Amino acid sequence: MRHQSRLKLFIMPIRYGSPLPLRERDRVRGCSAVSQSVRPSPQPSPVLREREKNREGFTQERGAALVTVLLAVTLLTVVVVEFTYSAQVDHHLTYNALKALQATCLARSGVNLAMLALKKDTQNSGIDSLGDDWARALPPLPAGEGVVLVRVSDEQSKLNLNALRNTSGTINGRWREVAARLFALRDLDPGLLDPLLDWLDGDDFPEPRGAEQTHYLSLTPPYTPRNGPLLTLGELGLIEGFTPAIRARLDEVITVLPNNNSKINVNTAPLEVLAALFPSVDQGTLERFFRSRVETPAHGPNDLRERLGFDPRAPVDALNLADVRSEFFAIHALATVAPISQGLTVIVQRRAAAVTPIYWHPASLLSVSEGTT
Repeated sequence: MRHQSRLKLFIMPIRYGSPLPLRERDRVRGCSAVSQSVRPSPQPSPVLREREKNREGFTQERGAALVTVLLAVTLLTVVVVEFTYSAQVDHHLTYNALKALQATCLARSGVNLAMLALKKDTQNSGIDSLGDDWARALPPLPAGEGVVLVRVSDEQSKLNLNALRNTSGTINGRWREVAARLFALRDLDPGLLDPLLDWLDGDDFPEPRGAEQTHYLSLTPPYTPRNGPLLTLGELGLIEGFTPAIRARLDEVITVLPNNNSKINVNTAPLEVLAALFPSVDQGTLERFFRSRVETPAHGPNDLRERLGFDPRAPVDALNLADVRSEFFAIHALATVAPISQGLTVIVQRRAAAVTPIYWHPASLLSVSEGTT
């Protein structure tokens, strides 16, 4: 009986999955490890190697293509931005050029309007004064897309520097005395007249404090004096001693006209010019005449003699340098066609019923915001 039970156990099939004894399990693991270490590693087939190589090459090509695309997009962006900027600049330049042309034409129209007013004034009276239509300060005039401001001033209200020179090339003593007094009234050294006279006269002999050709040729750069009438007021900058500050202080009381026989219009002259012209008249009398001349301008030498208190029978040399009518005027026009402004200053000569421009030059002398005065 016992023998049969042992035999039954011996022939009982081993169930797979049942745990092995500990010793058998260690032995099996050791054999498996030895077999794995001895077994050679599997080598990939040529097909797999080629596939892997193609995959790596494709990845590199995709990276290069991406870099190329990004570079092309960057360059295209730069080109587009630059083209857009250039187009905007060209647009603004063209726009401003168009507005500048329109403003220039508008300023010329304002000059023509002022010339018409001067021509019409000859039909109204035989004198020129600050009460005339041409002398009134008008508000800015709208015209189309812009606005134009026009002012007219009497150039014969100032001292004509060319009057210091006679036609023969010598210096006019009477005008020299007037100029010396005017310089003194402006707190300027009358000695400044010496280089001015040397510039105007026809000789090469300097005044005591003057300068002739030898001096100007020693400058850097050298140049020669005109030894003749001034052409423009800006030419004063070439004369020794006439700095920008000095010219600015004289700007309201001096002018340059082509006619050296012109006189000073007492109905439009500044008070300092009247004082330099009539040194024997007391300040109070001059101021009363200065204030009343807008409403009651002087009508001639006899009227002026009476109002300034001169003896009716005494000769007054200064009256020969004065007048009540003007021949030369300055027209200032400033036109604005937003955002561009163009200014013009035109010196005109009026004879009988004709008004002729002498010269034009660009200038921004007025403010569009100015109104009537």
